[in-house]
Amino acid sequence: MNKELLNLKKILESNFIEIGDKDSMSTLKNNDDSLFLSITECGLKWQKKKIESLFELSSKYIDDFESDVFKKCIDLEFISECLKPSKRNFYFINLNGLFYLDSKKNKNLKNLLVKKLQDSFYKEIKWVLKDEEKLIVSLLIIFNAFSKENSFEFTKKNEIKVWDFMKEDLSKGLVEIGICQSFQDKIEAKSTKYASGKNFFAGQPSILSRTGLFIPNNGNYYLEMKTNADYEFLVSLLFNDKGYSEKLAYVELIERLGRELFLNSILVDIFDFNDKLRNIILY
Repeated sequence: MNKELLNLKKILESNFIEIGDKDSMSTLKNNDDSLFLSITECGLKWQKKKIESLFELSSKYIDDFESDVFKKCIDLEFISECLKPSKRNFYFINLNGLFYLDSKKNKNLKNLLVKKLQDSFYKEIKWVLKDEEKLIVSLLIIFNAFSKENSFEFTKKNEIKVWDFMKEDLSKGLVEIGICQSFQDKIEAKSTKYASGKNFFAGQPSILSRTGLFIPNNGNYYLEMKTNADYEFLVSLLFNDKGYSEKLAYVELIERLGRELFLNSILVDIFDFNDKLRNIILY
């Protein structure tokens, strides 16, 4: 039986490398050549049709098995029949069979599998804010939108003035102090890399990254800052290891623009920089 399973595994591995190319090779290397772990990992990220094709391509007709070996493999659930009608009576080594073979070499295979599944469901994320997202955050800071009750809202009355303010004064200010790259360069670039930035300036603001800080509330927007950790997290995303001079310049920019918006009747209340955020930025 082992000989038959090893043969099926060899066929599966060959097709796995051919179909996945560099991705498969890299995955095998990262998993110490465990085909069980590698196919499990790719099965979680490949399209369903792709993984199904891999198994079907690696199958073997029932008559090509020795009857006693076939019965044993079926009884132990080490092989499975292809589901496609045109591949009826064709069988391939399944994950159970691969686990049986690979666990002979690696007794820790089960623990590695559990970790891989956990990582696929919830893994560490490199949090970043796109430049246009920093623009939105800065706008919400100016409008003191730190709660649902104090949400910022685009209205017919303020929409044109606010968009012009963001495109001109706010964006240029952020570029000058080094918080963002040139938005004009992004708008003129042909690369799709800046698609979200172009959509933003076309009046279609993109949703912020999965930070849990930016909350859309039926057309209103606010920053949800519940703890000191939330404020610190926001500051780390905004400045991305920038120094004190950039942070000070940012605070001064926001304070100046806030005052100007109030004088131009765009901001209803006199601007007052959120004390907690200001302290965390500067100290």
